[in-house]
Amino acid sequence: MKKKNYDLTLLLIIMALLVYYLIIAYNLLFNKNPDELLRYKIPLYIYRHGALPVGTNKEVMLPFGNFSYAYYPQLLGGILSSIFMKIMSLFSTKPTLLVFAARWTSSIFGIITVYFTAKSCKLLTNKRILSYAAAVIIGLLPQFTYLSAYVNNDVIAIAGVSILIFSLIIATKRKWNYKVAVLFAGGIIVCLLGYLNSIPFVLLGICYAIFTIVNQYKTGEVSGKSAMKIVGLSIVIVLLFASPLYIRNYCLYHDFTGAKAFNDANQRWLISTGKQTMNPYNGSIIRMMLDSNWMVTTLKSTVSLFGYMSVTPKVGYYIFYLLFFYTGILFKIVLTKINLDNTTKLKKIFDILMLLGVILTICLSIYRSATTDFQPQGRYILTIFPIIVIWWIEGINKFSILLVNNIKIKCYIYIPVICYVVLSLWCVLRYVILNPLLVG
Repeated sequence: MKKKNYDLTLLLIIMALLVYYLIIAYNLLFNKNPDELLRYKIPLYIYRHGALPVGTNKEVMLPFGNFSYAYYPQLLGGILSSIFMKIMSLFSTKPTLLVFAARWTSSIFGIITVYFTAKSCKLLTNKRILSYAAAVIIGLLPQFTYLSAYVNNDVIAIAGVSILIFSLIIATKRKWNYKVAVLFAGGIIVCLLGYLNSIPFVLLGICYAIFTIVNQYKTGEVSGKSAMKIVGLSIVIVLLFASPLYIRNYCLYHDFTGAKAFNDANQRWLISTGKQTMNPYNGSIIRMMLDSNWMVTTLKSTVSLFGYMSVTPKVGYYIFYLLFFYTGILFKIVLTKINLDNTTKLKKIFDILMLLGVILTICLSIYRSATTDFQPQGRYILTIFPIIVIWWIEGINKFSILLVNNIKIKCYIYIPVICYVVLSLWCVLRYVILNPLLVG
């Protein structure tokens, strides 16, 4: 009965969040959101022609810069959005409704992120209430809500990371099996076909997966034959679903990832017109970090910065979110002596690798701004958000253990979460839903 209650409660939270995302998605004006016009051209082309686009096709390019996301193999979002657009076309082909249908993909991957992050926290803490807290914390962060309401690939990558992390936590808490292997491969596929800013977590996740399965083989939890089959199954699934688009990319552009093809197209524009469209920071990375607004803008746009980085909530919002996450993670770091299970050693290795993933993700964004185009945008690093929420929940869980079952005191733990929910809903209502610049 308790398990059914848990499933029902989490389902209600997820359904409420999905409705919330879809309401915003329905009302957001088109092309008032970062990169949405160029992203939308991909599913629109697939919807119209029933085929994948090529980067040089004018239908998927902007009228300047030779910019096209069709150069990249990350087409999962475009393919799914085109399917939803086909479904919508059975009822209406009104352009605004087709855009709305294309946005369903982002909303669905938003709730996928919520689900797997909540499940991860349930596994780690064995407390239903904390898994519910994780669901609302990750689902209601204003910037995450915003990403779940318009056409973009960032939220797909975040979902992929959440699936990947969940599979690794299962493998740590229990053991590797074929179901976990399929889930692990699924997370990698979503990351590889979503957005490559998730690649640090993919690479480090693979390292941790190999480490744990070897460890479980040595301890006799998994036989050598089963270990080989689990590894082989994961590899086959990833190759089967992810490699076709990468091979297609190489056949078209002699470039597996598409990054070189994208930059070459922009260089052709620059040579032919002399007009610069991408502007890397003019100086060293150290100077960029110290003298520019990179850190502040990235932090603000990780929390809540809407439209084309033009709709900025008041500074009090940012202070609240900074203190909120800082406090929970501080508890996790400081209260290291609280041993919650017998997998502490593996969990520490997992945390170290995930921390490295966080650092590398931020470094990738820094490197891109310094060498390709100066764009300090929090959505480029939001793949770190699932693990940040998991760490926050673990910290709060450790802190709650110190309260020695004093229910009255424990209630105060949830006051910040309630404040978080209210503030997040108000932030989106005030700066997005009621903003005539973003909503029609």
